[in-house]
Amino acid sequence: MLTPPRRRLCQLRQGIVADSSRGQVRRRLTFSLSHELLHFLNPTHEQTSVGGFRCTRQDMRLSSGDKIGDRHRRQESEANSFAIELLTPRNRLKPFLCGNAKLAQVVAMAKEFDISREAAARRFVELHPDDLAVVFCRDNRFLYAACGREFPRLSITAGEQCDLGQPVQGTISGFDEVAPDDWLHPPQHAIELSAQTLWQANGHSITLLRADQSDDDEVGFDDTFERFTGGQNR
Repeated sequence: MLTPPRRRLCQLRQGIVADSSRGQVRRRLTFSLSHELLHFLNPTHEQTSVGGFRCTRQDMRLSSGDKIGDRHRRQESEANSFAIELLTPRNRLKPFLCGNAKLAQVVAMAKEFDISREAAARRFVELHPDDLAVVFCRDNRFLYAACGREFPRLSITAGEQCDLGQPVQGTISGFDEVAPDDWLHPPQHAIELSAQTLWQANGHSITLLRADQSDDDEVGFDDTFERFTGGQNR
């Protein structure tokens, strides 16, 4: 009787089937194959459907930051983490994570590592020191988002209209200030929120959100101190 690792290698030799019917075939296949590889090599992963590991487009979007409640989603998250670590090693990402966050860095990362801009944007938000989130839309309607660990909770839901401005395919907008009430829940009045959008083909867009903590609390303390001390030296 074959031990689990050998049995998995036998299954691996039988083939991994990936859907190549959509665009960006090679880039998606590279990520998909890396994802599936972990399913076969990790002895703790168990098939959750008849005939093998059947991973959907939604499964490929799961990350370690998502709340994972069942085995299938947990395994998919682990496979995604393995794939992106394999394709974009952290020790090679430093040049793309320096300075203020902007989508030009995401585009450059996708080109350098030959991955999709979607995967690059998620990786960028995960590792950049700024408080970031990335929002994916089609025809200005929200599909899903990925948030950094410290980014506030988003209020938008699937299918909701997002005010991203006038699309011009192939361009990147400037960073513009946006109203926190339109994006965050609950509203965060002490946070300054700005957004930059990359317009892509077929109505798709990637929007980078950056949250900056304002100094309102500190200013309020200073005003109160001055009022009660009559402006005396501290």
